[in-house]
Amino acid sequence: MHNQHHKPVIAPDIVILNKALKRDKNLKVGAGFCLVFIAIIGILAIDGNFPIKTIYTFSVILLLVGFTGLYFLAQGLLRYDTQRRFLLHILIQRPHEVAWVYYRKIESLPFGVSMLKLTTLFIFFNNREYMAIPMPETEILELMQTLPARLVNTVFGYTKQREQLFDISPDLLRSEENGHW
Repeated sequence: MHNQHHKPVIAPDIVILNKALKRDKNLKVGAGFCLVFIAIIGILAIDGNFPIKTIYTFSVILLLVGFTGLYFLAQGLLRYDTQRRFLLHILIQRPHEVAWVYYRKIESLPFGVSMLKLTTLFIFFNNREYMAIPMPETEILELMQTLPARLVNTVFGYTKQREQLFDISPDLLRSEENGHW
């Protein structure tokens, strides 16, 4: 017999969430690099022939752009691994700590033309913290089909009543869902 090495099979919901977190990280890092680059080029391009007030004004604006870029870089580079590890740990080893999952879709339709569509998956935990993960709607809809099997004690979907119950206590949200008022 020969020895075969099998890669562990990763559940589709975990793959989708990993991909979404990585995409979010890449967007933040890319935006951060662009803003820092614009700030550096802008500061280097300031001509000494401008009045001193104009030079100071442009410098302050460009510094703010640069610091915003550094913020995005830090968010993308430093928080990605922490968020990914935390979410995977909860979903795989402690699914009972997820209290509520829903998604929000924001669509801009000026004059009936779809200009912007943002969808975000919200995962709320028993300790009242939450994660908001921007994702394409197709991936979210797939997750909303697969996550209930993993998160059997979790409430899915948004209503104003669920939001109020969660704000009071995540346990009330579960009681409402199970019919135990």
